[in-house]
Amino acid sequence: MATIPWLADVLRSAGVTVVEEGNWLGRVAGSSFDPIGVLWHHTASTSSATNPHPALSICINGRSDLPGPLCHALVDYHGVFHVISGGRANHAGRSRGSGPIPAGDGNTLMVGWEIDYNGVDQRMTPAQYSASVLATAAVLRRLGRDASHARGHRETSTTGKIDPSFIDLDTMRSDVARQLTGNPPLELWKDDMRLIQSTNRGIALVGPGYFRLLRNDEEVFAAVALVGNPLVGNDRQFDLWRSIAFDGQVKAPS
Repeated sequence: MATIPWLADVLRSAGVTVVEEGNWLGRVAGSSFDPIGVLWHHTASTSSATNPHPALSICINGRSDLPGPLCHALVDYHGVFHVISGGRANHAGRSRGSGPIPAGDGNTLMVGWEIDYNGVDQRMTPAQYSASVLATAAVLRRLGRDASHARGHRETSTTGKIDPSFIDLDTMRSDVARQLTGNPPLELWKDDMRLIQSTNRGIALVGPGYFRLLRNDEEVFAAVALVGNPLVGNDRQFDLWRSIAFDGQVKAPS
């Protein structure tokens, strides 16, 4: 498999917003490419709502010490996937082996997302996280692999990389695994509360007959501390879960 010409279509089918950057299918860094997994990175650039993808040009064109493309897609502040390459990209370097990903040439072994945030005093946005979960599940499904084949660069790096910062990678894999099952269920008990999340809807706190969209990071962090991590899905799934909550549906005691 020298290229993945299906990438943009697979992402769109998963509910991810995609921008195809130029001749992305012809933008490759060599011919050795037979991916079995997906690798998450952060760019170390500071993104914002008004400057959502500051590292896009570097990821396309590379640096003086490393030619582009530097990933297969950049994930901007709003969760939009900018598809950059359909072949080998210079993103992973040497893999030391992690989970089912063996030691070897990481650029051959993995599709790579560069998520555009600085990772020092800036966290991944909820939109970036939910879109990355959906995209990762979609690609792994196409490759015939399970969620254990989703890794973070800090898990495979031989040079001490720390990315992606502020993300629990086991939780990420659990979220990807739920997406791979098809339609993650929202199960609510009486007086139960859950968080739900999608790329374009945001994060909401729900319970039987209750729905509240969270407006800022302070509310999100407080809610996560109270009820745990969100159930991540696409916008259609978010709307379904909201309807379940509004209808007051609760799980029957076993």
